[in-house]
Amino acid sequence: MAYLDHAAPLPGQAHDIAPGVLWARFPLPFQLDHVNIHVLDDGAGWAVIDAGLNTPASIEAWTALLAGPLQGRPITRVICTHMHPDHIGLAGWLCRRTGAPLRCRGRNI
Repeated sequence: MAYLDHAAPLPGQAHDIAPGVLWARFPLPFQLDHVNIHVLDDGAGWAVIDAGLNTPASIEAWTALLAGPLQGRPITRVICTHMHPDHIGLAGWLCRRTGAPLRCRGRNI
């Protein structure tokens, strides 16, 4: 399935879908087989929208994404849209790894 004019990115890759907006896709080990992650240019770094499921495959995808498409720029904040494990599962890991604060439902955590 394509999003706009792009084929789905492979884990660890990202597509520019609008100025300052990247789209990544991480695998899920069940029938809904992926979760979309969006990364927004946030001035000095990137704001991450959703973090993915806490699995080795998602950690591997984040490691590649941070080293590659995000060009070593810092993560300024992690924003989770809701509490499903495929959206918030790696938020703690990502915040610890990057030092970014977590925001959920309009609150600092």
